[in-house]
Amino acid sequence: MSADKDQKIRKARRVELRCTLGFSSGEIQGDATITNISTAGCRAESDINVAEGLDVQLVIQLPDQSPPVKIERASVRWVSGRAFGLCFVLFFPSERAHLRTFIDKMK
Repeated sequence: MSADKDQKIRKARRVELRCTLGFSSGEIQGDATITNISTAGCRAESDINVAEGLDVQLVIQLPDQSPPVKIERASVRWVSGRAFGLCFVLFFPSERAHLRTFIDKMK
């Protein structure tokens, strides 16, 4: 494992997942595919270019779940090619609970 990976400490457990993510801000909107997720953030891939530091609203369609999880504000923390990391900044407690329940069932 590289030294860079050793230094990353996650606040929440991430789970591997493939699902659809819709994102929008005043500057940009589009769809992405989530590749892993936690209650604190996710990794996604998209053909639409996003910039580090961009704040976006999210709609996450979890597999076999309805309605989708809505996140009022997430921030792009890093970008590498088509992949980017999002930190969930603001979402309602009921939305966070929905996401946490889903992730807990994936154990």
